Amino acid sequence: IFIQMDWGPFLLLLTAGFFGMNILFAFSYFALGDGHLGVIGKVNNIDFFLRCFFFSTQTFTTVGYGAISPTSNTASLIASMEAFVGFLSFSLATGLLFGRFSRPNAKIQYSKNALITEVNGERALIFRLANMRSTPLLDLRSTVIIVISKKTDDQGIQREYKRIKLQVSNLDFLPLNWTIVHFINEESPLYTLNEKEIKNIDGEILIHLKAFDEVFSQEVHSRFSYQFNDIILDAKFVKAYSVKEDGEVTLDLSKIN
Repeated sequence: IFIQMDWGPFLLLLTAGFFGMNILFAFSYFALGDGHLGVIGKVNNIDFFLRCFFFSTQTFTTVGYGAISPTSNTASLIASMEAFVGFLSFSLATGLLFGRFSRPNAKIQYSKNALITEVNGERALIFRLANMRSTPLLDLRSTVIIVISKKTDDQGIQREYKRIKLQVSNLDFLPLNWTIVHFINEESPLYTLNEKEIKNIDGEILIHLKAFDEVFSQEVHSRFSYQFNDIILDAKFVKAYSVKEDGEVTLDLSKIN
């Protein structure tokens, strides 16, 4: 979960953990009193606690400036425990950071809506996707499952899962955007549904995309879903790419939707 969460919450969690542990150890030193730490001169409670906190951060990070040092076995024991906890904490944080940087992550943008429209004279369910990164994706394989919830005789809910056939289910590489097409024929679970049922039925389209990341040389995955009420009937996508006079092709990601 720490590798998959967003960077903002992850860094906030690391910061909160660092300050939380040091405040806890600072209270331990504070409870012992200034007689157990090499504090020169009389100081008030606030100043003494701040010194305990800064001594804790120096011990936790093994910096050890030497301005304050334990003068009793009890304080030395707490400092030893803190140094050990700090060592383990930074080792864990380093491992998590390495895992986050080294783990490939597919960033696929899907169209906001799926459409039901005519493709080559046949009625079809379509949606569009594009790679948001400059990293080349190879050997793409797409799997689409339609889930329809139906009420049973005992007032329960039964969910039916059906994998649907796609016009093209795999690509050797993703050059621009990819419009995935499912023809609504006799083999399709949508064939017997009229337009009103498609908009009102409790259904979902589950999408799983698997690809090979050429830079990391690892397999990446992407998941997405559409509710049936996200489907727009009798519409078409606008062309998302343009060709310049010199033949250069430009994909406009703002037009994916």
